[in-house]
Amino acid sequence: MFPNRHEILANFKNPVYKDHPSLPGLKTFCCLESWNDTPAVELSRLKIEIHSLDYLILPTATANNHTTFPIKFQQDCYRLWYQVEGNGILQNVTRNSFGTARPGLLGVMEKGERHSYLHQKGNFECFQVLFSLSPSQKAKCFWNTEIEGKLNLDDAYRTYFENLIFDLLLVISTGREILGLASISRLLEILVVLFKKNLLLIEQTQFPKNKAKSFVAKAKNFMNSNYNSMKHQDELEKECGVDINYLNIIFKKETGNTLYQYMKKVRMEYAKHYLETSQIHISDIAAKIGYPNSNSFTRAFKKVCGVTPQDYRDTSQSKPQQISF
Repeated sequence: MFPNRHEILANFKNPVYKDHPSLPGLKTFCCLESWNDTPAVELSRLKIEIHSLDYLILPTATANNHTTFPIKFQQDCYRLWYQVEGNGILQNVTRNSFGTARPGLLGVMEKGERHSYLHQKGNFECFQVLFSLSPSQKAKCFWNTEIEGKLNLDDAYRTYFENLIFDLLLVISTGREILGLASISRLLEILVVLFKKNLLLIEQTQFPKNKAKSFVAKAKNFMNSNYNSMKHQDELEKECGVDINYLNIIFKKETGNTLYQYMKKVRMEYAKHYLETSQIHISDIAAKIGYPNSNSFTRAFKKVCGVTPQDYRDTSQSKPQQISF
C-alpha cells in the first residue's frame, strides 16, 4: 500500500517549490531539478521516451484572484495532464474546443496543438509528463497513435493514480534511485493507465495491408517531428519509401490537405504560440519553425492568418487575456 498524498508531502525538504522557468506565475517542485535524465524504454513494438516532469501549483494569492490570466502552453510531443486540485477551464485553442477541468481530470494533449488553462477557484495543483511514443526498431509495422481526449477518474482509481504520482515524486526527491529504475518503473505504471482508460490508442498496420493509411500516418509523424528542420519533400519520399507524387495524392485524400498545406499548418501553430507568449524576434521565430528568413515566414503567415506576424503579436498580447468560447 502506497502512503497517501499528505504523508508523502511531509517528507519533502523545504523549500518545496520554485518559480517555473517557462510558465510565468506558476511554481513547480524543486526536487524535479535533480531529475535531468531523458529515460527511454524500448519494448518489442513500442519505444517510450520521457522528456520532462512537472508538478505545478498556482500560489494561493494568485489562485484566489479572479483575474487570473490563462496559462498558455504547447509541446512537440504528448503531454499527460492530471488535475490534482482546483477548478478551471481547459481549452484546446487549435481546435477551438474547451471543457471543465476539476480534480481527477486525466487527459493527453496532442503534439503541436496550443492549449490554455484559465483557473477559476480553489488551489491549483497539476501533474504533467511530456513523453514520446514511437515504434521500436524491432517492430515490423508502422502504427498510428490516436488521442481519445480526457476523462475524470472515479474515487478509487483517483486514489491509486495519485499515490503513483506522489510516490514517484518522493523517490526523486529523496534520491532513492536504483540505476534510474525506481522512477522509470513508476512512470511506466502511470502511462499504462492512459492505455487502460483508452486515452491512447495504437492502431498497428502491417504492410502492405492498409498501405495508404500507413503512409499517411508515417508522413504526418515525420512532419510533426521535423517541421523545424525539413528542407524538401524528398525527405518524406525517403522516409515513407514511396513516390512523393503518389504520397501527396493519398495524403490529400485522407486528410483534405496537401503535404505542403499540412506542414504549413503545423509550423503556423508553433508560430502563433511564440507570438502570443514571447518577445522573440520575428526572424528568430522564422528560424525556429523552419523558414529560411523572416520575409518568407511573414508571407506564409499573412496568407494563412490574414495579418502579419507583428500585427498578430500586437493584437494577441494587448487584448484582455481570456478564454474564447
